[in-house]
Amino acid sequence: MLVALVLLFSFVAPPAAAFPPAPFYTLYGIVRDQVGATLEADGAEIVLLRDNVEIGRAPVWKQLNGDKNYELAIRLDHARPDSRSYSTRTVARQGAFTLYVSLNGKRVQPIEVAGNLRAGSGGEHVRIDLTLGVDSDNDGLPDAWEEWQLHQAGHRPGSPGWSLAAITRDGDYDGDGVSNYSEYVAGTFAGDATQRFELRITGKTAGQVAFEFYAITGKVYGLEQSTDLRTWTPVAFATSAGATPTASWRAAAVGVQPALVATDSGPTRFFRLTVR
Repeated sequence: MLVALVLLFSFVAPPAAAFPPAPFYTLYGIVRDQVGATLEADGAEIVLLRDNVEIGRAPVWKQLNGDKNYELAIRLDHARPDSRSYSTRTVARQGAFTLYVSLNGKRVQPIEVAGNLRAGSGGEHVRIDLTLGVDSDNDGLPDAWEEWQLHQAGHRPGSPGWSLAAITRDGDYDGDGVSNYSEYVAGTFAGDATQRFELRITGKTAGQVAFEFYAITGKVYGLEQSTDLRTWTPVAFATSAGATPTASWRAAAVGVQPALVATDSGPTRFFRLTVR
């Protein structure tokens, strides 16, 4: 007796690859102006350049979307010019590129991209916060903001103490324990130790912890909690008694702001303040 075996094979063709294919090399972050405020200009765009030729652009959103106000997807080249879908508007893997911000018809190059950047291999999401303004001493802080801090601290151009070198990105000009760059982002004065970006506990009950922090107009604040100081998660907070808890809060004025967080009898938790 002969038994015939019929083998059935199922073959599914892989999806056609596009050139340049996904995934992209994606940049995202916050664009800030020369005094540390999140950029909210109409029509602002991030423009991508390769060999000084524009190959892409993306809008700068007027409102923050989570922790960013721009996202730029960069197409990577797989060197397949024989493909019908091949595009020259790409960057080679590990290839050099640069970018600028188009603002009110002007070309503004952020401090962070004074030279060429390099793309990855694809699929990466890389955060680059972009700072607008002139940085003549190359310390990562705009000259205009540094001059503002010196002036606020009582110095005048040409007088003793008036030097951009006195304020560096990682330094602490007023000695309050907060770096100058953190003060730039938070909107507090780097020359005034009474303005500190910090979260203070003001009270605690069985069901609630009360905090306060110094808020700056236009800044968006959030609270995060952790049980191990390694993994942090957002936590909702109310800005006054009886108010609906929210994940973030935008300050409408300058001053000390309360924050109330509901708690339970679980493990010990740590809290920290974020600002955008």
